[in-house]
Amino acid sequence: MTSTGSLIPLDVAQSFVLDRIEPLSPIALPLLNSSGLVLAVDIESHEDIPPFKNTASDGYAVRAKDTTGASKMNPVLLKVIATIAAGDSIDPTLEPGTAVRIMTGAPVPLSADSIVMVEDTAPYDDQPSMVQVFKQASPGDSIREAGSDISTGQVVLLAGTVLNPAAIGVLASLGYKKVPVYPRPKVGVISTGSELIDTGGISKGMIRDSNRPSLIEAVNKSGFEAIDLGIVPDDAGQLEEAFTKAARKCDAIITSGGVSVGDFDLTKEVLAKLSEGGMRWMQVAIKPAKPFAFGKIAGTPLFGLPGNPVSALVSFELFARPAIRKLMNYPSPYKTLLNATLQDDVARRKDGKVHFLRAVCNSVNGELQATLKLGQKSHMLSQMASANALLVVPDGNGFQAGAKLPVILLDQ
Repeated sequence: MTSTGSLIPLDVAQSFVLDRIEPLSPIALPLLNSSGLVLAVDIESHEDIPPFKNTASDGYAVRAKDTTGASKMNPVLLKVIATIAAGDSIDPTLEPGTAVRIMTGAPVPLSADSIVMVEDTAPYDDQPSMVQVFKQASPGDSIREAGSDISTGQVVLLAGTVLNPAAIGVLASLGYKKVPVYPRPKVGVISTGSELIDTGGISKGMIRDSNRPSLIEAVNKSGFEAIDLGIVPDDAGQLEEAFTKAARKCDAIITSGGVSVGDFDLTKEVLAKLSEGGMRWMQVAIKPAKPFAFGKIAGTPLFGLPGNPVSALVSFELFARPAIRKLMNYPSPYKTLLNATLQDDVARRKDGKVHFLRAVCNSVNGELQATLKLGQKSHMLSQMASANALLVVPDGNGFQAGAKLPVILLDQ
């Protein structure tokens, strides 16, 4: 997949990259730092959850047979012998005709077999030790049995599970303080070029660096850890030092610009050397983001994205983000494609490329609708800023409003 001048199909280029990515080694991380990470092992419970029989509602613990025939017209009167709050460990014995006031989550007395919810009861006159029951109970009413959620020996989470808030809660309920996961990759983002500045006034020939800040935000938003490696001028020695250090401290490197076939750029020269000839300079059959480079420096993957701001972000979505998700051992590295109904005609000509157009998608009456942004040129970052989707337009002669096309949601 060296530069031959021919266009490479998108799926071929994506497979080329993913096939050369291996997940990072798992580590144990604090539970509350593990959200969004992928579980490295099966988790088996060594205890029941809940650990004891408890009530699912405020009310009265009773023996169901003591409420036989109870109704609004014919309430049953029971004697209240105790109160159990959540956290209490008392176990009063219910004799015939008695009840225990109980709060949600409290342990159910062994001698009780059901809970009457508080809304189905009322105090009896001015006697706090008596309660009227207006509904006949059945055994098991409002009772959560020990192990009804998780039982001892049950595999509750499989390796490969992405830890969401509910999974974090499950692990916390089992007493986990740390959990074995694939770590969040450290992704170095570097800009090269003597024409770039960060701040201050712009002199002729200079431009402010927008790619690096936007890519850093894209990295962080994707759930990775961005490391800002700054701007490196067009100096072979400084470039070599910067990329070598980046490969040592990062799990992946992203740079932009200087990747077009035919470009003579010091960055390309340095990367070719550091990758020992392993860098691949590609022309992918897409628009924007046709030029793309990929290789490894001392085993660390490097993604060379195009220099145009929109192209850099599109290339990140199509190549870098999925590959870095594979470093995290994500079961599905790519975003799910959704179908959206076009609200505008899409004019295009056959050119052998898949086009990715900036769009705004909204759900209307359960249908996803896509409206194109006006500016589609690869330098128009302002139009990308107000888009929330990329419309995937296959090669052809255009599509009319009402047609359905795939979209990639950028906020997904």
